[in-house]
Amino acid sequence: MTVLLLMAAGAGVAGAQGPAPTAASPAAGAEACARGREAYRRGEHEVARTALLACLAVEGDRLDLLLPLTVIALEAGDPAQARRFADRAVAVAPEDAEALYWSGRALAASGERDQARACWEKALQRDTSHAGVLEGLARLAMGDGDPTRAYQFLMQLKTRGLDQAWLHRLLADIAAGRGLWSQALDHLQDALGLEPREVADWRSAADLAILCSRHAKAIEYARHAVSLEPDAASLGGLGEAFFAADQIDSAVVYLRKAVARGGGAPRVRFNLANAMEVAGLHEEAGVHFKVFLKEQPNDPVGHFNYAIHLQRQGQLEGALAEVEYALRLDGRMLTAHVVKIQVLEDLGRWDQALVAVARLKELDQANAGELVAWEQRLAVLRDAALGAQAEGKVHLLHMVLNDREQLAAVTEALGRGEDFAALVVQHSYGAASARGGDIGWIKTEEMIEPLRGAILKLRVGETSPPIESKGLIHLFKRIP
Repeated sequence: MTVLLLMAAGAGVAGAQGPAPTAASPAAGAEACARGREAYRRGEHEVARTALLACLAVEGDRLDLLLPLTVIALEAGDPAQARRFADRAVAVAPEDAEALYWSGRALAASGERDQARACWEKALQRDTSHAGVLEGLARLAMGDGDPTRAYQFLMQLKTRGLDQAWLHRLLADIAAGRGLWSQALDHLQDALGLEPREVADWRSAADLAILCSRHAKAIEYARHAVSLEPDAASLGGLGEAFFAADQIDSAVVYLRKAVARGGGAPRVRFNLANAMEVAGLHEEAGVHFKVFLKEQPNDPVGHFNYAIHLQRQGQLEGALAEVEYALRLDGRMLTAHVVKIQVLEDLGRWDQALVAVARLKELDQANAGELVAWEQRLAVLRDAALGAQAEGKVHLLHMVLNDREQLAAVTEALGRGEDFAALVVQHSYGAASARGGDIGWIKTEEMIEPLRGAILKLRVGETSPPIESKGLIHLFKRIP
């Protein structure tokens, strides 16, 4: 878009007088000038260049010839030649803002950023509203990591009446980079008002609306993107908008469609896994988490969310491995430290859990009081567990079923990784079903056979085979 704006300026300059071919007569020179001017206006740069050079040979250095030749050289990817023409233009008119602007363009294309900046700052002193100069200084500021200064230059363009989509997009990008989501969305809406067919802008608007918690707007923008181009990226954006709005069923539908069409960005599959997890489609969620991590093996949030998935399924060793991997990638992820402690507690690894709490206390001093309380509770649980184990007790969850059909359903669910305690609540007829089957610490010698023999073989985290006794089917899981 910038090139189009500046090319128009260059074309106007070239048209002020006509270039000439390589002829000695004034008539031939005038003919070459006219031919070069028309070719330049039509964008036929190679023809224009030949004619303008011929005109230059007859007429000598003139601004209206040198500037178009500078533009043509830049368009051809020849910054060295562009600099030669631009230097001659500045020599002819050292105070002309347009000559200084194109000289800066040639310098920037040659990698001479500081010289380009100096040239443009001088041009800005001559013409404070020069659009190209303001944009050039803004882009240099962005390259220097100074978005605030870049934003100021671009806002000068806007306040001086420049109303073009590229400007509003650039303002939106800068505002978004500074975390000013609402401001960025306002700028992007300005761009959409000028170029409503740009599907990428509608997708970006949906993303920004999600970040602003304007969920209804996010869905509206994402739907419009789908209407323009129903590809994986647009469908994924609509699914993400529904997910942010907590419309989980719709989120799963559109995120599934996006993945089926190629998935778009890896985050689409990641969000599909999360939406399925929330929807209770745990087995499918696990599949998509695995595929995402295969594609993005160094994503700490991916490993963290997969750890939560495994924790909910009772796959504690796997959950611990995933959350530890997440922490190796990002050791300051506080929520990952919290989940690690929870998993260690679920595994009954009290000493390791206490070490993990101590580490979290170092990182999260703002919540030191709550962490000290957690530390004390873990110490009490550890001491109680050690005392019970010393007495020969085991801690058990107990499930009681009354037929083989029910057992088959439970066995299949356990094979998918579903949580034993959750299945107890759903299926068990035992007295402790409301507590997830937790019957506390039991002395094995006080249990009847064949229950006692099965329990003695269990390690922490293991589930017993089905045990039939007195017309009922029993399952036990040993827990810390």
